[in-house]
Amino acid sequence: EVRLFRRQTKTSLEVSLLEKYPCSKFIIAIGNNAVAFLSSFVMNSGVWEEVGCAKLWNEWCRTTDTVHLSPTDAFCVFYHLKSNPSVFGSCPRKNMQVTVLTCRHVTDYKTAESTSSLHSPFLKALKTENFKEPPCCSLLEQPNIVHDLPAAVLSYCQVWKIPAILYLCYTDVMKLDLITVGAFKPVLSSRSLKGLVKNIPQSTEILKKLMTTNEIQSNIYT
Repeated sequence: EVRLFRRQTKTSLEVSLLEKYPCSKFIIAIGNNAVAFLSSFVMNSGVWEEVGCAKLWNEWCRTTDTVHLSPTDAFCVFYHLKSNPSVFGSCPRKNMQVTVLTCRHVTDYKTAESTSSLHSPFLKALKTENFKEPPCCSLLEQPNIVHDLPAAVLSYCQVWKIPAILYLCYTDVMKLDLITVGAFKPVLSSRSLKGLVKNIPQSTEILKKLMTTNEIQSNIYT
């Protein structure tokens, strides 16, 4: 079961976010490096407002306080761009485009070559039939497959004929990593993200500060 909340007012959302905030662009970041990229280069370029968050619930991951949901308990947080509310973290089925960013370990990449000869990180794309734009990198080759939430999103979009593309970064460093985050930069030229990023040098500096903060917090002696 997925439960939706608004953390600011500490109340459950009775109305579907899809109905309350219709949008034309839906951007999903999954994993530390994809989230860091989106936070530094996109959400830094404009005023974004949190409009809700999602919590997965079942007998194994239930929480006794479902109303006062903390950021660490949130499975997903939804934002929309206040200056352009059509850019949001949720969407209807018409007149919109979905972009998904995520990472996998390079050893998951299937190729006739030795994975040791691959120069990671590198970016691959997988799109639905209705996505007509040229991708920002080469397409993912067979027999490679995608997994988990990215696969579910693309499958949903394919069934409902929603233009969607997944940008999958293969890397040998799954923790937050500056080089891995940088591998997503070609996506900045895509139609979904183009125009949202105002100052790339400033965003790069914010990313470096984010990396420094993460390294300090990860130090067991601090």
